[in-house]
Amino acid sequence: MTEQVVKENSKAQKLLVWYRFGKWMENYCMKQFFLFSLLLIFFSPSLVKAQKGKTLFGGNLIIGTPVGDFRNGYRSVLGVEGLAGFAVASNVYVTGTIGYQSFAADPAYPEIYYNYGNITMIPLKAGVRFYPVQQFFVTGNLGTGLVKDAELLARESRFIYDVGAGLHISKLQASIHYDAIKRVNSPGSSNSIVVKVGIGIR
Repeated sequence: MTEQVVKENSKAQKLLVWYRFGKWMENYCMKQFFLFSLLLIFFSPSLVKAQKGKTLFGGNLIIGTPVGDFRNGYRSVLGVEGLAGFAVASNVYVTGTIGYQSFAADPAYPEIYYNYGNITMIPLKAGVRFYPVQQFFVTGNLGTGLVKDAELLARESRFIYDVGAGLHISKLQASIHYDAIKRVNSPGSSNSIVVKVGIGIR
């Protein structure tokens, strides 16, 4: 067995390990999300009754940058989103979001720039927003992203998730998030860091 073959086998084994780790993380996140959803369904009637009338509505402008190997082809993220939710406790909201995002292809990577072009996505997410103190919140969301690029004939669904934290002062809100889009043709996810600024009414 030549040295080159040994190196290729070692690389393939590392990729397989990362792929299995990514699948485990995805399955773990989904299981936790569904468990949390079942708990909410079970307890929400009494919680919603106690918090009747407490809702959350808003919208954000989104700007960000790809990170990791996603930067090897894409240079920026721009988008908008709408948010709605209801309280299940005095400082916990169950939320749903819908939006539109565009990932700009980088001309410095001509193979991606000319073959795939910009990626656009319609994210549909459900999640939780928690206020440990009055003007500060942490949030996590899971869902599906309907993605399209120059190669795809129609939008395709991808598993997406994000975690973030931010400030909510009066009707203004600003937050920073780590976003991920699950890949289908290779292990791992395409990740980005985004800042959201907008209005939140509760």
